[in-house]
Amino acid sequence: MIRMSDIIKMAESSGLKKIGKEKNDEIISQDITNIAQKVEANRIEMAKLYNRGITLISDAFNQIRENKNIDFSQALDFTRTLLDTILIEGDEQLSGFYEIISADNYLPSHSMNVSILSTKIGMWLGLNKSELTELIASALFHDLGMIKVEDIVQKEGRLGMAERMKVEKHPEYSEEILRTTNYLNEEGLLSVKTHHYRGPRPRFSHIIGLADIYEAITHPRMYKKAKAPHKAIGEIIEKEGLSFQADVIKTFVNNIGVYPVGSWVKLSTGEIGIVIEANKGYPLSPKVHVMFNHLSEQIKNRKIVDFMKESYFYIEGPVDITEKEEAKSEAKNDENEDSLLKTWGSLSNS
Repeated sequence: MIRMSDIIKMAESSGLKKIGKEKNDEIISQDITNIAQKVEANRIEMAKLYNRGITLISDAFNQIRENKNIDFSQALDFTRTLLDTILIEGDEQLSGFYEIISADNYLPSHSMNVSILSTKIGMWLGLNKSELTELIASALFHDLGMIKVEDIVQKEGRLGMAERMKVEKHPEYSEEILRTTNYLNEEGLLSVKTHHYRGPRPRFSHIIGLADIYEAITHPRMYKKAKAPHKAIGEIIEKEGLSFQADVIKTFVNNIGVYPVGSWVKLSTGEIGIVIEANKGYPLSPKVHVMFNHLSEQIKNRKIVDFMKESYFYIEGPVDITEKEEAKSEAKNDENEDSLLKTWGSLSNS
């Protein structure tokens, strides 16, 4: 999938020229430049912090392999830094969320992604800073117990019943490891233990569990391909909609959007673009960076369209370019769009 940094570079190399002669167009052009510069600068800083987190989590896994005690002092400092960064910035942290994860780094990267998304959901729900600190700390090591079953997980072919049951116990292993430390409070420990559970459980467990599912669906694994963001949203609403507290899942969809950041959409004009920002409370009206014309040719003078303000055309539906060559093929959008609208409608009325 094309990365946000590549999009910014493409936009900068082509020159985002002013459209039209009206002052509003000049303002829009300047906004595009400002957004591009801000996103790129934030991406660089977030990448540094992200890599720091990957190293921290990888070190924890290695310490468990070597039967050593984990030093969580650095982890606590990191969670505070990561939280402060997420609180200050907008949704740019999610722009690199869909980048491909290498097999060697899957667990640390998955854990980082889940911690970032969990924190965003917590922010959208209005949690205070103390609660967010505990949430991000819990999410960061929610899969620590996977190290106890990594030989099974990395095994080729289908797993036997006993193997599957052992893998399914990894949240319990995570809680057992973390309970030997003073890293988490009781709610955090219970949330780690129950993040795959679907019965009554702590609120943090609902948040981490939802972030965990969405992250897993949108990234490839050895036994399955990644699904496009809009398909992941539809699958979660259809299969897991009743498994989470209603306000958690509605807040998630409202803020991340039916068309999440990083997903591709086709406009009623035939143009194709990538979603760069969701408009909170309006899941069908994100901001889109238009990249291709109706002939699927790259546009020289690209533009950003805010569908909260646009009334002359609209988003026709999602385009899954993960299974097609760039954006040259037509996507079967009508069925997907109808399904998403129906499922979103049922959620909104609940």
